[in-house]
Amino acid sequence: MIGRVVRCKIMAKAHVAYPDAKSFSTMIESLAKIVDEIAINVNSERLAIRAIDPAQVALIEVHLPSEAFLEFEVEEEVTGGVNIANALKLIKRSKKGDKLEIDIDEEYVIFKIMGATLKRFKFRNLAVSPPEIPELGLEFNVHAVILSDVLKHALKDAETVGDTAEFDAREDMLIIRGKGASTTETKITGGTSALIELEIKEPSKSAYSIEYLKHILALTKIADAVTVEFSSTMPLKLEFPLPAGGKVMYLLAPKTM
Repeated sequence: MIGRVVRCKIMAKAHVAYPDAKSFSTMIESLAKIVDEIAINVNSERLAIRAIDPAQVALIEVHLPSEAFLEFEVEEEVTGGVNIANALKLIKRSKKGDKLEIDIDEEYVIFKIMGATLKRFKFRNLAVSPPEIPELGLEFNVHAVILSDVLKHALKDAETVGDTAEFDAREDMLIIRGKGASTTETKITGGTSALIELEIKEPSKSAYSIEYLKHILALTKIADAVTVEFSSTMPLKLEFPLPAGGKVMYLLAPKTM
C-alpha cells in the first residue's frame, strides 16, 4: 500500500527582536504623523514599512536589515497590519535600554517590551495594503550630509516666521530659509563640523511645507547625521542612517510658491 504524501502549508510568520525599543518608537511616531494604519512587512532579509499620506505629498520608508536585529526568524514572508495610534500608545512607554520583540502571523501582531519588566501587547492583524508606489528614479543636483541637530534647529527657526522652508544650495554652502511675514536664514558652510559632505551639480533652490517637515523632526533623536538631496522645484529627500545599515527615508513634494 502506497502511503499518501501530505503537504503541509507553511504558516507565514516572523519573530524579530530589535535592540532599542525607544528608537523603534521614534520611527513609529514619525509614521503616525501621516497615516492611521501601517503594514509591517518581514521577509528573510529585512523588516520594512512604507507609508504615503492621503494627499500623496509625503512618503516615509523604514528599512531595517536582518543584521540590525538581535533575533530574526522568518518561516515565510508575512505582513502585519496595525492601527498605528494604538501601537504607539504602548510602544512609546518603553525606556532607554529596553528591547522590543515583534511576532507576526496571519492572525495577530504581538509587541513585547523587554526591560526591568515584560510588557506584552497583542493586536489583530489588520488587512492593511502597503501603498503601491512606483519607482521614482529621481536624480538630484544637490547631495549634502549635515548634522541632524542643525536641520532640527534650522526648521524650528523657520517655523517662527512662516509655513515654508526654502532649501538653497550654491558654491560651498547649503542655506535653509524660513519664509513668511519675515525671513530666517541658516547658512551651513563648508569647512565647518555642521556640513559633513556637499556635492552640487548645479545651484538649486526649492521650497517645502514646514508642517510636513515637522513630522520627521523626532528622527533627529536617533541619527547623528542626515543626508539631504534635492533639485530646483523637485522633491526633497531626507535619509536618516541607523545601525547595521538600517535607514529611514522621507520624500516630500515641493511647495508651489
